Amino acid sequence: MATVRLVVTTTKKLAPLVSEALFAAGAQGLEERPGRGATLVTYADTKQALATLFKRAQKSLAAALSPQQLPSHSIEVDDAETWRTAWTEHLRPVALTPRLVLTPTTAEAPVLRRGQSLIFYQPALAFGDGDHPTTRLASRAIEAHYRKTPGGALLDIGAGTGVLSFVAVHSGAKRALGTEIDPEALQAADTNAALNGLSKSARFIHSSKRVSGNFDLAVINIELRPLLQALGSLPAAARRVPKLYITGFLATQLAEVTAAVKAAGFQPAQRQREGDWLLLKANR
Repeated sequence: MATVRLVVTTTKKLAPLVSEALFAAGAQGLEERPGRGATLVTYADTKQALATLFKRAQKSLAAALSPQQLPSHSIEVDDAETWRTAWTEHLRPVALTPRLVLTPTTAEAPVLRRGQSLIFYQPALAFGDGDHPTTRLASRAIEAHYRKTPGGALLDIGAGTGVLSFVAVHSGAKRALGTEIDPEALQAADTNAALNGLSKSARFIHSSKRVSGNFDLAVINIELRPLLQALGSLPAAARRVPKLYITGFLATQLAEVTAAVKAAGFQPAQRQREGDWLLLKANR
């Protein structure tokens, strides 16, 4: 099957906003090409699907940007590739924290410095490559929490393919439970848990299933709209946690997220930032 890709061109400054719009419009993963400016690439089965996706993203961006700031785009078709595997060729190891390095199974494992550990993952569109500011923000915060207070349990809401759950266990958590609505992500999370020898300590369930057990920390790292929905429908186990970490949103969206956090019964306590992205720590 031919590769069909949407190529979106914008500025480095506007790339986070454009990325969020593309994800909200239905992009399953984004590849950022090196070079001047920002070139974002996503894949689908048909040109029509990508044209519709870009139209939705452009409509939402039009409310926030001037006509001159709106991104340009093209749709490319390559009969020599298959879109579900071509993007994995460019994946490389990513340092989530100074201590933990996320490594795709399609790349050669890096030489580690003293004290570093590898987290392996099998590339999947539901996850991307982990090289995003919010993944690093959440990873550093989770690592710091469990290195300071080991032995607890993480509830990872919107777990994707499990990376934050693996960070928690590597950092001292006794166990982690991830919830996820996407069946493909759930399957990848189970595969990745096995790759890392963590199938007993990191489990994953569909978001529709009941969450049981006690947790000392819950984390949510998803795009703004599903993030707000998740905060509005937290399972009972999540409402009991003493600490909640929320990321996946831009600094300009802080007020909206803060209101949702308070409505969920938590008090915002501290913020951390990387570029235009924020992580909000809250206490019950």
